[in-house]
Amino acid sequence: MKKVLIGFFTLLAIIYTAQKLHAMPNPWIDCDDDIYCGAQKAGFNLPLNVKNYSVRAMADMLEVTFPLSKQQLVTVRKSQQSEMIADNNGIKDISGDYNTYSVNKNIKLKNGISFNVRGDKNKFYVANFAAETGYYSILCKKGLKENDIQKLYNLLSEAEAPRNDFGQISNLTIPQLQDMKRVDGIVEPVYTQDCFPRTLQKKGVTKNCFERANLGDDTACTASEIKMIKEYYKKGQEKDPLNDGSGNFCAI
Repeated sequence: MKKVLIGFFTLLAIIYTAQKLHAMPNPWIDCDDDIYCGAQKAGFNLPLNVKNYSVRAMADMLEVTFPLSKQQLVTVRKSQQSEMIADNNGIKDISGDYNTYSVNKNIKLKNGISFNVRGDKNKFYVANFAAETGYYSILCKKGLKENDIQKLYNLLSEAEAPRNDFGQISNLTIPQLQDMKRVDGIVEPVYTQDCFPRTLQKKGVTKNCFERANLGDDTACTASEIKMIKEYYKKGQEKDPLNDGSGNFCAI
């Protein structure tokens, strides 16, 4: 009888927990391939210059999944104010991977950046690091080598690094430049109806970056944003006030 009662109350506890979990709202929103959508939810941007990506986000968390190779699908997360507990190197594990691995250690890349990695003797499946711009995690079910982590770090650095030099996009052919005027040494647009391509917005390029880039000033852009703008113009996208030539209406 005692065992029956214990089993009964255990079953009730399971049902109650399941109902409680079912009632909890899902904090994530899926944004397909729209990083701008994710940035609005997370509260910050992460303009990764990658292809075939998908985005989801919640408050203070932005997640981008993309193929690093044909075999490796990688998920990168960023948080600016994670409530996770930091280790001695200030690194927080925001990966959401709760598996136990035989290897759990800190490594340093050639540039001195510390990573906490988890995996086995052959590959790492989870990597976390901290930077001035936030906390980051890298997750790959197929596993990563240290050189893969270096590549991904370089990609993130490019997306986050501010540009403090001028003239880096002066070789671009930008039609709007003929409609600019110089006032007291500052280049200003004659009109403000330039099309901000939806394709670039979805990739995470900010409107301020795009507008300043069209003035020949890239200081409002990251290296990753500059690359995406260059690729956009290199493809010869046609532009008009309503359409950027790719079938996507321009952002307002």
